[in-house]
Amino acid sequence: MNSEQNNLTEGVFLNGKAQVVEMLQHMTSAEREVLLRNIKKRNSPLADELMEKSLNFSHLNELSDEELSMIFPQIKAPILGIALKGTGAKFQRRLLSLAPRDYAENAYEIMMKPLSNEDRDIKRAQTKVVHSLAGLLKRKRMNL
Repeated sequence: MNSEQNNLTEGVFLNGKAQVVEMLQHMTSAEREVLLRNIKKRNSPLADELMEKSLNFSHLNELSDEELSMIFPQIKAPILGIALKGTGAKFQRRLLSLAPRDYAENAYEIMMKPLSNEDRDIKRAQTKVVHSLAGLLKRKRMNL
């Protein structure tokens, strides 16, 4: 009978972190901040991990112009140019208008070039940008 109970429970797998990450991705910034602050009181490393895993490239659009400007020293222009390929023209214009002129021209040039494996490269570049964003958030240089 004990082996029957083990077989029944083996099929159930709960991944609490993944569920919280999914919830964080759908919350507003204020809701996300409250939840992460409450988790941070009990387990700071867990809160940092959840925050980082819940970020995606679209969160950049929620940042103020000043906060977006903090990304430029963290990311090379070609990487940002590739990452912007997968976004709308309005966001591309907003971000590039905030960048220093040489940086923006370099990023735009790369953004307009065709790539052999565009989807993969865009995803990688966006992941690098999100990773840098998470670093800035951890160091309390910005809030999301």
